[in-house]
Amino acid sequence: MYKFMKKSIFILGSWLVFTACSHQPPVNFSESSAFPAIKSSYQHQVMILGTFHFDRGLDGSDVIAKNHLNISDAENQRQILALVDTIVARYKPTVIAVEWMPGKQVRIDSLFQVYARTKELPGKNEAFQIGFRIAEKLNLPTIYAVDNRPPQPETVTELDNFEGYAQSRNQLDMMTEYDQENLIYNTFLDSLLRATDFSTYMRIVNSDANLKRSKQLWFTGLVNLGYADTYVGADLTGHWYRRNTRIFVNIRNLSKQKQERILVIYGMAHKWILEELFQGSPEFEVVSTSKILK
Repeated sequence: MYKFMKKSIFILGSWLVFTACSHQPPVNFSESSAFPAIKSSYQHQVMILGTFHFDRGLDGSDVIAKNHLNISDAENQRQILALVDTIVARYKPTVIAVEWMPGKQVRIDSLFQVYARTKELPGKNEAFQIGFRIAEKLNLPTIYAVDNRPPQPETVTELDNFEGYAQSRNQLDMMTEYDQENLIYNTFLDSLLRATDFSTYMRIVNSDANLKRSKQLWFTGLVNLGYADTYVGADLTGHWYRRNTRIFVNIRNLSKQKQERILVIYGMAHKWILEELFQGSPEFEVVSTSKILK
């Protein structure tokens, strides 16, 4: 009898729990509050200023522009100074990160100390032309080198002939399908360096439209090369994520306070992916470069 009563009580209790749960009001999944959120104590802002490399002799890009703005020209210098003043007034960064390898940090620190004293820039590099000027105006101690260059994946380094490999996989058409459109895009960006002035060019390359088109370069054509066993194209795209994720980590580690306003001065090809990475962090708000520059 005791065992029967005990079993009955257990069944009754289980039924009551089930009934109570089944009569809970349905969650409205159309409301973002329905999802548990991360409550971060950090409230950082980050702005990615995409740019071309001012010193063509040191341009490490895969595609080097045939046309090039002479940033030493008096009018371009005036416009660079105007850009500097705009960022200082509208954003006021507390940290500035640039596309230099961390091993060069001691050199950067030394060059910046000389510039802060003499007001003479050490060269054409955008880190100097923009970064040094903003840092000096805001009394920042220096600018920071945050770049990273991981080795290429083995699937890429072991492949001598991309076209031959694509033909062997019957993927040549897929790999080259958007070559013409992407060439037109790169040529268009190149032509802007001749057809526009510095300020106009910077607004265009930092626009939302260019951000979208720049990202499409990585997800058309080569990314499709290989499947099932050797993902050459996907590994190349993954390598781009690997490099920029490391850059993201380097920048995050510059955030010494609970609230930082970080300015990242980088080659324009990095802009879309760095913004994507920072948007994934609950610690950062991505500030629209277009709104600052308008």
